[in-house]
Amino acid sequence: MIPSWDDSYPDQEVLKTEVDSLVQAFVGVLLEEIPRAEVEGIYFKGSAQKEWESPLDYVPELSDVDIHLLFADDLAVERHLGSARQALHIQSQVEGKYFSKVANPLHIPRPQLIVLNLLWRQEDYVPSPRKAVSVLYGKDYPEADYGDQERIRRIDGDKLLGEGEFLARFPLQVVDKPARYLWESLRSMVWHVSPLGPRVLHLLGLPTAEAWSLTRTRVVSLLKAMDESQLAHDYAEFYLSGWRYFLSKYRDSDAARSALASGVSALNRGVEIAKTWLSSAQASVK
Repeated sequence: MIPSWDDSYPDQEVLKTEVDSLVQAFVGVLLEEIPRAEVEGIYFKGSAQKEWESPLDYVPELSDVDIHLLFADDLAVERHLGSARQALHIQSQVEGKYFSKVANPLHIPRPQLIVLNLLWRQEDYVPSPRKAVSVLYGKDYPEADYGDQERIRRIDGDKLLGEGEFLARFPLQVVDKPARYLWESLRSMVWHVSPLGPRVLHLLGLPTAEAWSLTRTRVVSLLKAMDESQLAHDYAEFYLSGWRYFLSKYRDSDAARSALASGVSALNRGVEIAKTWLSSAQASVK
């Protein structure tokens, strides 16, 4: 179920170098375009930042390269990222810097910039464990408070349960996406599937900090150990099929469809687990 990173995959160190080049390009542009006094911190997190123990842990161009930006002042978000002109200028500069560092890349890492000032306004946001985040610039990443584990598990349960709405909409979103348009459906699904493993493990009893620090390789191993072998298989197959799609240069439509079908199956099981956990939690309160 978990293949080794052998010669059938691109050189891991080359891919990591390309990811690091993209991250450094983004940080460089942000610090050129925004006065440093207005930037509290820039952080790197997610699967691209963690150890890659197997091909599950990073799929080129499918896995996000998560960069979090914290402004010193909430109003700075509008000042520096409030217009399409500003955003497009930063995007253009990042692209230029990346290709000046890597002339002929094996892949183009997919950056995802998140503004922490906006994220922290969400009532149900739970920060990542500090050990799962790299500081690229500025102050330390804030220490998360995981004191109320049951409240955080309820948040994860509610989010898993909410995936039922995505699953209900998905058939009509994918039915008209043949050939290269399948990429749109795959990209729309990845951010639903990615947190599924940690959320399920969290509901099954793993402490918050541990569940959200694991690589996907370890997530799959723990799901199997907790008698969720089918979920472990579907979760892994989503990423392995994503690899096949990438290696085919996006010509293997069946690989993309296999990824999507595996993602749907994994999400359906996640919804079932959430229903069971939330029902049990409600019964224990009464």
